[in-house]
Amino acid sequence: MDFRRLTEADVPGYLQSLPVMHAHFTAFDTLDVVEVGDGNLNYVYLVSNRHRPDETVVLKQAVPYLRVVGESWPLTRHRMDIETAALRHFRALCPQHVPEVFHADSDQSLVVMQRLREHRILRGALLDGQLFDQVAAHLSTFMARSLFFGSDLYLHPDAKREAVKRFTNVELCKITEDLIFTHPYDDSPTNSYNEALPRAAIDRIQRNPRVRAAVGELKYAFMTRAESLLHGDLHVGSVMVSADETFVIDPEFAFYGPMGFDVGLLLANFFLGWCGQGARGGAGVAASQRWLLDTAAQCWEEFAHKFAALWQQHEQDSGFIGRDLDGHSRQAFRDAFMRRLFDDSLGFAGCEMVRRVLGLAKVADIAGIDDLHARARAEMTALRIAERLLLERSEATSIHQVLDWVRA
Repeated sequence: MDFRRLTEADVPGYLQSLPVMHAHFTAFDTLDVVEVGDGNLNYVYLVSNRHRPDETVVLKQAVPYLRVVGESWPLTRHRMDIETAALRHFRALCPQHVPEVFHADSDQSLVVMQRLREHRILRGALLDGQLFDQVAAHLSTFMARSLFFGSDLYLHPDAKREAVKRFTNVELCKITEDLIFTHPYDDSPTNSYNEALPRAAIDRIQRNPRVRAAVGELKYAFMTRAESLLHGDLHVGSVMVSADETFVIDPEFAFYGPMGFDVGLLLANFFLGWCGQGARGGAGVAASQRWLLDTAAQCWEEFAHKFAALWQQHEQDSGFIGRDLDGHSRQAFRDAFMRRLFDDSLGFAGCEMVRRVLGLAKVADIAGIDDLHARARAEMTALRIAERLLLERSEATSIHQVLDWVRA
């Protein structure tokens, strides 16, 4: 069947044609459809039966271009196959934190999945002053399980190589390579600068050989180190929350890469939120900023603990490094592995923070500040933190020292 982009009017008929959807809807002529895609890539439709609101799904469709730019930036629709496979893979590992896929259609580049009716995008909830007790526990579990079980520490080498091939995601990786590791630093025409942000603050990043070298190293790691299956775009806009539940969504950028990339993007977005809250002001700022930094610390600490526990639980008698003749070598390797993962996470966090200030795609935490001078203060704070993460990441002894850098 030839591809066609579905409209709101097309969706009920399409769903009615799917036998699996008859288990979810008692009628199709009373379906309300609303397009809510506010991301950079896809169209997202919320579908519900107006007479039975609990009968509801989400339909997400990829189009052959980058939606945020338009048809001038062509993009493969194959990315939806990657996203669907990643959703199914991650749900098998963390069913409590990943929505269920009901139907996937490769020809139409779409997926129909569980709708999280009682949940909100975490970024928007935080901007409204909502705080959540379980986010760190839930996200650390997702990261530990997804990153460990997709890695050579668990998989047989043949299975790992097949997984790397299956999740090769060339075009979306190229977007990341450009928008996170290249364009923000070379004054690309795709960049977008706040007119109140001093040129000196931009030049301090773009014309700094030490920063450029550090980012180059991280870009090389991103392109060459196929350590585990990553979500690839794990930030507070890719997380949905309620008081008791946390779900990770939108893994269209999934691929095999360095583990610290997922961890770093998440940390960076907590730090960006902290910067934005400080510039916005208001009665709830102190509590929100405290939550953001506490949650960042808990995410790292609980992730590291859970990842190490999974490693010890599933390690074969011979261990990854072979037999431990002295009784200490295996732990020494684990410690060195986690140290590098921490360094990587901080470096990738720095790249993400720079990208969100200087690059194409912003975050509402900062870009949504109407007063351009207040926004510039938040941006300068973010760039200061990012520079330190990039240049001094190997000197940080703990996540709490990193929080001191953020507050400095």
